[in-house]
Amino acid sequence: MTPKVSIICPTFNGASRGYLKQAIESVLRQSFESYELFIVDDGSTDHTKEVCEPYLEDSRVHYIFQPNGGPASARNTGISVSTGEFICFLDDDDIWKDEKLQRQVEFIDAQLSNFSDWGMVFTWVELIDAQGNILGYRGHRQTGLIYRDLFFGNIIDATSSVLVKRDVLNQVGLFDEKSKQCEDWDMWLRIARNYLIFPIQEYLVKHREHKDRLSSSSEEAFSYENAVLKKALSTAPPEINPRDVYASCYINRGIIYFSHSEYRKFRTMLIRGARLSPKLVTIENIFLLLISFFGDRAVGIMKRAKQEIHKMWIEHKVRETL
Repeated sequence: MTPKVSIICPTFNGASRGYLKQAIESVLRQSFESYELFIVDDGSTDHTKEVCEPYLEDSRVHYIFQPNGGPASARNTGISVSTGEFICFLDDDDIWKDEKLQRQVEFIDAQLSNFSDWGMVFTWVELIDAQGNILGYRGHRQTGLIYRDLFFGNIIDATSSVLVKRDVLNQVGLFDEKSKQCEDWDMWLRIARNYLIFPIQEYLVKHREHKDRLSSSSEEAFSYENAVLKKALSTAPPEINPRDVYASCYINRGIIYFSHSEYRKFRTMLIRGARLSPKLVTIENIFLLLISFFGDRAVGIMKRAKQEIHKMWIEHKVRETL
């Protein structure tokens, strides 16, 4: 019998990184059982294959090795051999909650049966650190026609949170293998141009944030972001204002620089964004601009105050789930 859902888990040296087992086992614990899992080993040089082998006793789990080509290539390999009506992705350091697939399929059956033009659903995410401790929560409420929203930031917070129709991928194409970063954002933009996208407002994915991902502050990442936007704008309708789009990209990148204490780069990006579209500069942006001139001490005081408030909020959310 053909499974309802195909799950693609790309990995590179997942065994050495130490999270792959948790990712695989979170799939095997799913309350929804009509799935197939493809672990696509993207040229690992460690013992990732040996870590995967015990799980292959489950007939739903498959292992594929390929020469290193990057996450987009690995996902595309998995898509090409999968058979399910729906396709999900799971990064090898993320974890699904047990009811993740069940909630998504139930949402589709209950809420989207009258929408023939929906293409994808995504969940909210719980942020965790390398040890699995909760760092926070993230989720966006934009629903349906989110094409314009996606030009101003990747509001799909984790690739591991999405479920997409196979037929939609057949129409919009596979992940862009030329892009080593932001290939997910490019895909969501292509889907959103012609299809509706809906959030499931539950924290169903544990999305890991750790030092491996600090590269998001690099100039290389920024160049990939601009490449994605340039590609999307080339086919965008006239109501999408390129000045606003690039201004938002500069401001968002500036905020990342600020979070990494790169205040000079933050100010440069914020000013570039303000010159392109002053209306996008918020009161919070101006506050960060002012405090950035006082250096780490002032920023540290602000961050500690924010962390205390955030800690109380997390404790409140945890109590709500008990």
